[in-house]
Amino acid sequence: MDKHIVVVTGLVKYQDKFLIVKRNPDMEMHPDKWIFPGGKVTPGEDLFQALKREIKEETNLEIEDKKEFISDFTFTRLSGIQTIGFCFLVKAKHNKISLNQEELSEHTWISPKEVEKYNIVEFLKAEIKKASENHKSF
Repeated sequence: MDKHIVVVTGLVKYQDKFLIVKRNPDMEMHPDKWIFPGGKVTPGEDLFQALKREIKEETNLEIEDKKEFISDFTFTRLSGIQTIGFCFLVKAKHNKISLNQEELSEHTWISPKEVEKYNIVEFLKAEIKKASENHKSF
């Protein structure tokens, strides 16, 4: 049986801005790139439990108990393991960030118009656009 990893990412919204975080340069996946917070789903967790845990671990943010599905994606890690991911739009309860320095070096809140200013993982740009256009009432 092939091995795979399931991950979740959160397009975290606070007021009219979205949170992006910058990965440390020594990380295996997407080193030195801007991404959405998230990570691996552990056995026994559902996707939303994992998302809430990962966002809290990486940024110390609490998110509301509401989510909207944005997209699913797949990619192959450098180790050859297939990764299946799900991205959800969520709202932060506050904007006070405390980064996990082992994984992340910076954070910022951006508007959809500002996305091109950052070295963001390419497919995430479409997710910001989709969320801002199709989920305006969120």
